Amino acid sequence: MKYNMGSLAGKMSCFATIFILLATGIQGTLYVIEAPFLVGLLISLLITLPLVFFSCEYIFQQHKRTIDTLTNGLKSIHDNDFSIRISEHQQSDLSTAVSMYNKLTTHLKKQRQTLNQREILLDSIVQASPMGIVLLDPFKHIVYFNNESTQLLKSSKLDGMTLHQCCENLHPYLQKSIAQAQSGMISFEQDDTKQSYYLSFKTVTFNHQPHQLMILKNVSQELSQEELNMWKNAIRLISHELNNSLAPISSLTSSAKTMLAQNKHLELLPDILQTIDQRTLNLSEFIAQYARFARLPKPNLHYHPLKPLFDQVRTLYSFELLAPLPTEQAYFDMTQIEQVLINILKNAHQSGGDIAQVAVKVVKDYDRLRIAIVDRGTGIVNGNLHQALLPFYSTKQDGSGIGLSLCNDIIHAHQGQIKLKNRAQGGLMVEFDIPLRETS
Repeated sequence: MKYNMGSLAGKMSCFATIFILLATGIQGTLYVIEAPFLVGLLISLLITLPLVFFSCEYIFQQHKRTIDTLTNGLKSIHDNDFSIRISEHQQSDLSTAVSMYNKLTTHLKKQRQTLNQREILLDSIVQASPMGIVLLDPFKHIVYFNNESTQLLKSSKLDGMTLHQCCENLHPYLQKSIAQAQSGMISFEQDDTKQSYYLSFKTVTFNHQPHQLMILKNVSQELSQEELNMWKNAIRLISHELNNSLAPISSLTSSAKTMLAQNKHLELLPDILQTIDQRTLNLSEFIAQYARFARLPKPNLHYHPLKPLFDQVRTLYSFELLAPLPTEQAYFDMTQIEQVLINILKNAHQSGGDIAQVAVKVVKDYDRLRIAIVDRGTGIVNGNLHQALLPFYSTKQDGSGIGLSLCNDIIHAHQGQIKLKNRAQGGLMVEFDIPLRETS
């Protein structure tokens, strides 16, 4: 067996060989001078045994120092101190362990530096956020917050405070919403001004304990500007529609007066009156659409089978059913969902594509029912997809901008979401979901 001379076994073998040779030499010398055998053996043991003891002690202390250094290094790692390194120039059985320890501390040190940099970056991002962010422990004490939260909660000292204490300077309605952990949009009147806040609560796990993350943002200015823009769009659209109807009516009325005054071309009067009547009906229908949008009632939710719903809609707008309808009943307002399907299928038929390629697919998705309507029309310009669900927005020249926004409101009232997506080979997909069963 080969031994490494720097290893414990190598050193012990080397010293054992030297001591055996030394004892043999002493014994041989005493034998030459004719000393008794037992005397020679005793003298050789008295000389070699102390040397053996001190040699073993020397070797043991060398290894013990390295072991003690490794032990202290591991203790420092336990205390998150990765700065201790051990010299590797000594050759011993522990050289591999020393090398692995040094590599481990170097790796942990780099990981810690990377983690610290990420924490600093994340904290900088959170502190620069325009939203107030507050982290609450299981006892509702604040353990983390950003700068914006001190402004929104009107308190400069939040650390360690309870949620109730930091809300004392807020409007009572906002205090109540925060105390009840209500997520959503909160609006109220303060100093004769409408104030709107977005409030969100989410449970997160931190140090194996459930914590609550509260996000608060004052959106009064943004909503006010959005509301102003919507009113401008509404006024512009209504003005445009009124002018489109009233201008021809005014012109035709003037022509009718002229004909009656001159008693000429009286045979044209029935056509003129019919045109005026048609424009009046169109204007009345336009106004009725906005009235229906403004007075949308809450959904009357009941369980309904799907086949009668789609059979009824198919009599108005044809479509291909891409998969068999689920036999399970769904929980929805029959009248409102029928109106949603009619509006979407009407748009699909008017999209400029082949009507035969208008198709519908209905699938179950856990406790939701997903309905997708596809066509091969012109689709919607990608930059306008997010606007297509807004009131008064329309890509059609004679569109009122009510159809899809009405669908959006109905689906939201069913706790669902409507999505628009352009298809790769042309056309549009409109997808929405409704509940399969009653939700609490």
